[in-house]
Amino acid sequence: MLVQLGINENNLIEWDEMINPADDTYVNDATVTFTLVDSSDVDVPSAIGLSMSYVAASDGKYQGTLPKAVAATLTQGAQYSLEVTATGTVEGFRKIACKASYHGAE
Repeated sequence: MLVQLGINENNLIEWDEMINPADDTYVNDATVTFTLVDSSDVDVPSAIGLSMSYVAASDGKYQGTLPKAVAATLTQGAQYSLEVTATGTVEGFRKIACKASYHGAE
């Protein structure tokens, strides 16, 4: 399943339930960033190392925003990946497949 990125709008990026595998506790103190890359694994300008913040009183949830100014440069129907990296108490990495589209378009 591809995550949809809305062209020309702010996009909420999330990492839910970050868990420490050593003791199965939620991680609420990580440093988390994401980078958007195109289908050739080339970083999208202005979307490199964007910060994600811990959501207060959540169970290991982090959120960040892919800004509208960056999303406006995406190509309709093109595939991208979000590379999300966590450092600190727990080291983690996720690569999330995405597709760019206008709101309501397939």
